[in-house]
Amino acid sequence: MLGFSSIMDFFGLGDITGIDVFFAAMAVIGTVLFTIYFLLVLVGGVADGFLDAIPGLDINLEMDAEGVFHMLTIQGLLSFMMMFGIFGLAVSQSDYGAIPAILAGTLTGVASMWMVGKVFQVIASLETDGTVAHSEAIGAKGTVYRIIRPGQSGEVQVEFQDALRTCEAVAEDEGLQIETGKFVVVVGNIGEILVVKPLKVADAVASPEEE
Repeated sequence: MLGFSSIMDFFGLGDITGIDVFFAAMAVIGTVLFTIYFLLVLVGGVADGFLDAIPGLDINLEMDAEGVFHMLTIQGLLSFMMMFGIFGLAVSQSDYGAIPAILAGTLTGVASMWMVGKVFQVIASLETDGTVAHSEAIGAKGTVYRIIRPGQSGEVQVEFQDALRTCEAVAEDEGLQIETGKFVVVVGNIGEILVVKPLKVADAVASPEEE
């Protein structure tokens, strides 16, 4: 198994000493973890799902807050580590001393956190623009995809917002069971859950006069 010294040698930093070791460790760890996280985000939010699956880990990766809270995220902290280490090491290696190196690393790290927060905020806003508005499904007709049992939810497939979507649904009549494959019409929604009622075949098929 590779030790820390071997990793430093790989990056050409095997001969550093003192506070430079700390800067180098921050730079290497921050860069590697930030790159991995960014790649996971690019493939469709895998990072969020992975962190949510870790028991006892409650980290909010959303970008709902304003101002400084945009920076206090996983990606922001990793970018701080990366830039703090890189610039701190660069200043320290230029023989300016430990204090200027720490100040330079801190300033660039905070600036990096702010910039990365803005970038991910833009990414989140683009994702929000394409989210499903479940209220648009009211009046749409479809079929039951997974049986809706009395007092429980199932799934339906309905077409709205120019796409066929599979959504969680409950029956308008809580004592009613709607079997898989039955026609339904959406009569309302409770958040992301659609409220449906059975639809007769004759009503499910639009007549030429209606179109």
